[in-house]
Amino acid sequence: MKEIVYIQAGEFSNYVGTHFWNTQESYFTYDTEDEPLTSHDISFREGLAGGEPTFCPRLLAFDRKANFGTLATNNVLLGMDNGNQDATPWGGNVVEYRQDPIEKSAYQTEMEDSSADPQQPGNSMNNPLSQLHQSTGEIRYWSDFSRVYYVPRTIQKLPDPPDWDLPNGDWNKGVDSFVQYNESNDVMDGSLRLFLEECDNLQGIQVINDANTFGSFISTFLTSFRDELLKLPSLVFPLLSSSIPGQIDVDDYQGTKNVINDSLHLRSLYDLSAMTIPVQAPSHWSRHVWSSGLTSTRKSKYEQSALLSSHIESSTLPLRMRGAHEDISSFSAQLNWRGTIPFGELMGAFPVTSPEELQHDVVNFSAYSIPKVGIQHARIDVTRGFSPSFITGYENWSANSKSIPQTLVSRFHAPAYPLPTSFPSFFNPAANVLSPSGSPYYSYTTKALSSVTSSTTTASLLKERAIFIEACVKRRAGAVVASGIESDELKDLVNDLWTMHDNHIDDDGELGREGNDGYSGVEE
Repeated sequence: MKEIVYIQAGEFSNYVGTHFWNTQESYFTYDTEDEPLTSHDISFREGLAGGEPTFCPRLLAFDRKANFGTLATNNVLLGMDNGNQDATPWGGNVVEYRQDPIEKSAYQTEMEDSSADPQQPGNSMNNPLSQLHQSTGEIRYWSDFSRVYYVPRTIQKLPDPPDWDLPNGDWNKGVDSFVQYNESNDVMDGSLRLFLEECDNLQGIQVINDANTFGSFISTFLTSFRDELLKLPSLVFPLLSSSIPGQIDVDDYQGTKNVINDSLHLRSLYDLSAMTIPVQAPSHWSRHVWSSGLTSTRKSKYEQSALLSSHIESSTLPLRMRGAHEDISSFSAQLNWRGTIPFGELMGAFPVTSPEELQHDVVNFSAYSIPKVGIQHARIDVTRGFSPSFITGYENWSANSKSIPQTLVSRFHAPAYPLPTSFPSFFNPAANVLSPSGSPYYSYTTKALSSVTSSTTTASLLKERAIFIEACVKRRAGAVVASGIESDELKDLVNDLWTMHDNHIDDDGELGREGNDGYSGVEE
């Protein structure tokens, strides 16, 4: 058993994380004799509540207080936190103002009413929750569709900033925010250390964070983490902002701040993380993400996060599978066998309608909407629910990927992807992509393919950022001045981005520095 400690930071990351944990919960077999797919001790900590064993995620979830919704610091298993404060010692008159409590979501209410066993919400096939969740409009917070319980130290509520002082894209504020929060709440020596001390053979930490609002916060967290545990690897999924070079001008104040902030975060992760897999904002995903198997408006965080979570969960499944021998170190080493490219890319197709459509439906979540085809250095594929005929089709598709020798592709074939009742019902009925699960804990499954690869495509991402920030420094753009980042530090950032870029290209100089590759965001 090699445990993982998980970190989530930011609203969208916690949406993704909630789907991730709901899927992990669906792998529990409880009273049946079936062997579970995953080793639960890797991601869950075991405890007792009312004399009964409980399993809660080994997780720290950071977000602004307003984004937690009805999620209490102490949950059902450990006693509800009703928000009451200790009585004040003041002996005079007190005028008390209370904010109206947030009502529970319809899903949470139904789940509590229909489940006799709090560890098995909605577990009856005759239960109204046995069908996929129907309404996206009912989801207000990421806690509205959570199916798992947390220990109190998981919940890390940061103060809400004033409306006139939002920290989006502000690197220095994020650094200060972590320092102040850690000093006040003892995160590193308290909550995190308690999780670490519970582990017998820790393999590392897995992080997902919103770069725009928690980029420098997480970078500072990881710096502190590395000071204590230098050799422990981390696997990081930074969710980048919607501002990308080539689509904004240096005079775009907030957009420029976002690009600089994202780039500083990527630069720090290059040194802090064993493997970093950047993910573009949903607005920049390829239209092929929403394949013929789905019907979606593409606007709902609830739906977008479900799709992204399915690929993060499946692509990292080898780290948790029972009997597998992968861990974060070996996972990262496979992708970074050259030793100079600790950045990867997330790819996949969900759901898979037919193996013949893989060449159209597999999309790159780390690239912009229409990425250039890069040369792959290594790839890890995880198929879900593929029959022998589908596996043959997948192997044909993989063999036709001439950009990579098949000896550098690792393959894992796993059971179909489970769809708990918290999953959005955005499947196209005509596509016939849902299958009965045969499980008492969820009704449907679907086929999927998820991959993590390292390739020269990342070099293009780094190159465009280096060109853009260099132009901003030369023109002394307003956002550069207001960012609080010294000009010399930004010049160092540009040089570092170019170094990272050069490490990702092939020896023949492909994707080198010559030319702008059609980049038209700024004029020098």
